[in-house]
Amino acid sequence: MKRYWTADQHLGGGNVIGYCDRPFRDCDHMNVRLIDGANERAKEDDMLVVVGDFMMKGGASKFKEWRDAYHSHTVFLLGNHCSNNGVKSVCSSMFTRISHFNVFVNHIPYFYTDWFDADLIAYVEKSCDFAICGHVHTAWKHFMGVNELGKAGIPCINVGVDVWKYLPVSDDELVNYYLKIKKGLV
Repeated sequence: MKRYWTADQHLGGGNVIGYCDRPFRDCDHMNVRLIDGANERAKEDDMLVVVGDFMMKGGASKFKEWRDAYHSHTVFLLGNHCSNNGVKSVCSSMFTRISHFNVFVNHIPYFYTDWFDADLIAYVEKSCDFAICGHVHTAWKHFMGVNELGKAGIPCINVGVDVWKYLPVSDDELVNYYLKIKKGLV
């Protein structure tokens, strides 16, 4: 079993195509391509973690239809567009391990002080090697958070589809990318 990560598919949300300059004809084309791409990578015995904003609209029936289109076991974290769209999320954030690294996962980048209090930010920076987020679309693939003291935080890696060629990213790919960040190669 492998684990994959993705965010910000915004299925059913045609406005995101123009907002992020996505290469899709229309919303239906985008939905099919994102689901097919995820199924090419994450197989039936694999785990796919959607780090927020899986869909924009459609309600519970559309959520079930799109969720069932994925071949993998799928876990959904809440995103900022998930309040009334039918997505059934298990949590809004989590701590996990990828290889031997401690990782914080949340749709919103961990260092956004308007979402997280200083104690949580400090705990994440002290306890984790890196963080995973979505939310920022094309703004960056990774970012070094800066805390209120101006000290560089830990790397935060965006797993959104807009920066990973519209495909989920595996644990191994995240570890390799994190190691490149640490070596200053990206």
